[in-house]
Amino acid sequence: MLKQAKLAVLRAAETVGVSSLVAGGAWRRGRLLILCYHGVSMNDEHAWSDLYVSPEFFRRRMELIRQARCSVLPLDEALDRLQRETLPDRAVALTFDDGFHDFYRVAFPLLEAYGYPVTLYLTTYYVGFNRPVFDPACSYLLWKGRRRERLDWPEVFPGGAALDEAGRAGAVRRFKQYAHLRKLSGAEKDGLLRQLAERLEIDYDDLCRRRVLHLITPEEGRDLAARGVDLQLHTHRHRVYRRRNRMFQELNDNRSRIRELTPKEPRHFCYTGGFYLPEHVSQLREYGICSATTCRPGLCTRATDPLELPRLVDSMSQSDLEFRAWMAGTADLLPKRRHEMSEDQLGEEDTPGA
Repeated sequence: MLKQAKLAVLRAAETVGVSSLVAGGAWRRGRLLILCYHGVSMNDEHAWSDLYVSPEFFRRRMELIRQARCSVLPLDEALDRLQRETLPDRAVALTFDDGFHDFYRVAFPLLEAYGYPVTLYLTTYYVGFNRPVFDPACSYLLWKGRRRERLDWPEVFPGGAALDEAGRAGAVRRFKQYAHLRKLSGAEKDGLLRQLAERLEIDYDDLCRRRVLHLITPEEGRDLAARGVDLQLHTHRHRVYRRRNRMFQELNDNRSRIRELTPKEPRHFCYTGGFYLPEHVSQLREYGICSATTCRPGLCTRATDPLELPRLVDSMSQSDLEFRAWMAGTADLLPKRRHEMSEDQLGEEDTPGA
């Protein structure tokens, strides 16, 4: 009901010309919209997760940006001009999280065709160990196996696991917990994924050949950097830590891997899963990070803490009307849904009870 009321307000604002007035005014000129994407499907990933969009959807979004005459800027330049109050009309910065292979294969060619600069926040462990990323891959496999009502695997799922929509989230949680409690290595986790695929009668080798839920390789990373992609920090193991020295080690590992791919020094950061605590802001400031993006929706202003920058996570559940309203700025004037942060992003020795 609340969403329908919001859509009605946005539709009315667009119809009577309020959105155009806001988009072209000084208020919007003093604000930056940072857009966030995670993946663009190579197959059916957008039907599995809201963090994935289809190629057709992503192309449509890039076309809407063009039609709205937005000024798409590199993140570094956009943040600098935000502070100097010299942003152009309808300023937008595009960001992708994680660095999945589909960015290289599907998303970036579309961005190149439009001439849009982009920042890729790259988590680096699976760049060196180029296998399916464990957490999303186990969720994807269990979704692919949904035609089965239950999975009987006593060692991993005592009592069995329901694979219908209601039970699948619990199955994913139990599968991750099994690996976590046994402190499995990357190779051991990959072997566990293969066993899961076999039990679900899914061809794991085919999934690996197609590089589904793999990150980019070092060679692909260097190619992207040479073609203008801005590679920035997103932790090495896709985890943040409460302890200062552990967090600094995570940043050091991430930065050293990115330095192998690009001559440009990484100095911008993205919180994994949008999760952060007050101590993380202090740690990043001490480390010398220039900016950090969240998953909290909103427009950035000159007064925004650069280490808590809002960002719009776009998804296929967001209508064209809502997307246009964010580009214009009118959506920022309405109540926004709060981003729910999950402590799953905390590194294992820092999670409660660990």
